Amino acid sequence: MRTLRYWLAAAACFAVACDDSTSPDENDAELRLLHATSDLGALDVEVGGTTVISGVAFGHTSEIVMVPSGIQQIIVRSNGTIVGQIEGQLTTAHLNALTVAAGIPQLSATVIPDTGQVATDRANLRLVNVAGSNTDEPFMLHVLISAPGLAPDSIVRIGLDTRVGSYSSLIYFDPGEFLLRYAPENTETVLTQATFDIAAGETKVAILQRDAAGNYTVQVVIEDQ
Repeated sequence: MRTLRYWLAAAACFAVACDDSTSPDENDAELRLLHATSDLGALDVEVGGTTVISGVAFGHTSEIVMVPSGIQQIIVRSNGTIVGQIEGQLTTAHLNALTVAAGIPQLSATVIPDTGQVATDRANLRLVNVAGSNTDEPFMLHVLISAPGLAPDSIVRIGLDTRVGSYSSLIYFDPGEFLLRYAPENTETVLTQATFDIAAGETKVAILQRDAAGNYTVQVVIEDQ
């Protein structure tokens, strides 16, 4: 089997905010919400006492919004009830990705900026990992991607450290049906998988999460522009 290998990696500076010279009240940081909790209604996000994102349904993301950078109080609500509250560092160095999975909001520690725009004639795929409390092995996984346009015996293999919350850049494929399988590195033992379609010009995000018992699940959401 032919295998195409990639690695989800980013410079260490992506895990911390850069020192901003702008005023903390200036809306100079990008924020996107990803809603991956099926038993929650639409979500709203408040940053520094101001609602900046409203009405994001399960299975979708928000558009990118501009918010103040620096250390901020971030509150996520569903139908007026607080789902979670975190104090987070919002950086101007890259997009700040806020994922709500299993009812818990988390900012991605590692974000790989997009190298291009959403392609209107391609299928656009993004990979997100939500770091959980269980860090037992196996935590070094491969994402095995079977996608349209690849040779029948070929897969794309991407390395993933599930101990780190991460948000990948866009990956471009031909439109059609996708199969994503998550397996411990150097094995073919599938821990979880998802099959879904991506149309031309559409962007979908595969969000991997792990529960306290160590079980992996993957949720696919639509990225709204």
